[in-house]
Amino acid sequence: MPGADPLSGPPALGVDIVDGERLRAMVERWGDEVLDRLFTPVERATLHGERGVRWDTVAGRFAAKEAVRKVFGPRGAVPRWNDIQIGTGVHGEPVLTLLGEAAGLAHRYGFRRLLLSIAHEKRSAVAVVLAL
Repeated sequence: MPGADPLSGPPALGVDIVDGERLRAMVERWGDEVLDRLFTPVERATLHGERGVRWDTVAGRFAAKEAVRKVFGPRGAVPRWNDIQIGTGVHGEPVLTLLGEAAGLAHRYGFRRLLLSIAHEKRSAVAVVLAL
């Protein structure tokens, strides 16, 4: 449609890459409050394994949240960290859930569905979010 704002509706794409060691250093420096600020209680319950914090999981979920925020940002509002929740589906796939204000923003921007993919390689994780 001529004259329409290209950022007014779907689709949208967000991508982010995160170094798990950088996140570990942040937590060592600032404490667990960093994880509390970035992750919901449900997410925090899944960040620990038998050997402590699973930094690959932390990196992947943080990259996913950043990718989601990049989908929303150009449209004028960025969801809070704890309004974006990343879980695991029955087949091990990442599951994205928008909570609170983020769910309202998705509706406002016309996003019917957000697709998420996360990949890990050694210390890094990359996430891609496609909003439709």
